Amino acid sequence: MIKKYETEDMTIIWKPQKCIHAAVCVSKLPNVYKPKEKPWITPENASTEELKEQIAMCPSGALSYQMRGETKTNLDQGGGDAVAADSQPMLVDLQSGKKYAWCACGKSDGQPWCDGSHKGSGLAPMVFEATEDKKAAMCMCKQTKNPPYCDGSHASL
Repeated sequence: MIKKYETEDMTIIWKPQKCIHAAVCVSKLPNVYKPKEKPWITPENASTEELKEQIAMCPSGALSYQMRGETKTNLDQGGGDAVAADSQPMLVDLQSGKKYAWCACGKSDGQPWCDGSHKGSGLAPMVFEATEDKKAAMCMCKQTKNPPYCDGSHASL
């Protein structure tokens, strides 16, 4: 399911199945994003630039936009390859039932988690839910064949 919300300049696209409910949108533009109301997105309550800036911060990529007259969304612009964030995996504690957005591009300042730095790269984070409480070695070289977990690919770089 995809939901669209239009303004004079743009269409906001929301993919609820990708949303990890980090509430970045609600905290940044509370006059636009109101989860308890219908419609829950009222883009007329912010400028186009404010909307673009906030959507770029969406950690899961559930929110995107398409400017009027353009055929691509902001997530489709450009292309790129992942860059290594580090040469060794990062050990983290995962909590059962919690959703995470693993940075796949390597550009996030909040490694190993996505901070939205991938916007415009053509890459997107891997959103997953931990099935148990455990320590996990998260891939930091971004070359793993078993994302988001380290598979030792960094040893051959």
